[in-house]
Amino acid sequence: MADGGNWCLIESDPGVFTELIADMGVKGTQVEEIWSLDDETLEELKPIYGLIFLFKWQGTQSSEAHPDFSGTDDHVFFTQQVITNACATQAILSILLNSSSIDVGEELTKFKSFTAEFPPDLKGLAISNSDDGTREDEEDLFHFISYLPIHGALYELDGLSRGPVNLGPCTDEDWLQKVRPVIQARMAKYASSEIRFNLMALIRNRPEIYEEQLEELDGRLLSLDEGPDAD
Repeated sequence: MADGGNWCLIESDPGVFTELIADMGVKGTQVEEIWSLDDETLEELKPIYGLIFLFKWQGTQSSEAHPDFSGTDDHVFFTQQVITNACATQAILSILLNSSSIDVGEELTKFKSFTAEFPPDLKGLAISNSDDGTREDEEDLFHFISYLPIHGALYELDGLSRGPVNLGPCTDEDWLQKVRPVIQARMAKYASSEIRFNLMALIRNRPEIYEEQLEELDGRLLSLDEGPDAD
C-alpha cells in the first residue's frame, strides 16, 4: 500500500471537520480535538456522539489484520474505503449516520435511505462520488477510524476493514470508559513507532448548550424574583 491509494489527504484540524459537517447540512454539532482521555476532560465535552482516531500513514507500514465478521451487524451503516481521499468523509458519516441523537438533515437522511441496501463497497463508492469537500493540498497522508456506541454495543468502524468491529456491549453512559483502553492501546502503538496521530470527538454544538444554560439560569432568576410577589 505504498501508493497511498486507501489513504486520504486532509488537514487534521477539528475546524475543517466542523465546516465539512456543516456543509453536509447537519445542525448542532462540532468537532473538538481531545488531548486527554481522563474523566474530567470527557465530562466537559459531553454529549460525545463518537470519536475519530486519525494517524499519519507511513510507506513502511502494513495494513492491520482484521477479525472475521459474522454478518450480524446489518443495523450498522458501514462503508468500505474504495477510493483515495474519501476516508475523512467516511469516518464522519460513520458517526452521523449511526447516531439517533443527531439531526443529520434532509440530504443525509435521503442518502442513508438510498444506500441502505448497498453492500459496504458500493456505499463507499457512493460517498466518494458525492464527496466534494475533503480534499486538501497537504502532503501528509492520514487514515481515520471511528468509535461509537450503536444499539447497545461499542463499534470500531474502519473503512479498510471488511465490516464493523463489535468491541462488546456498552451503554450510552459507559461507552467512553470502555473505548478508552482500546484507543490508549492504539496511541501506545503509534507513539512507539513515532507515527503522528490525533483524537477528535464529534460533540454537540457548544454555543447551543451555553444558550440553553443561560435560558435555564434566567428562568431560575425570574422565579426567584417572582417568589415574594406570589406570597
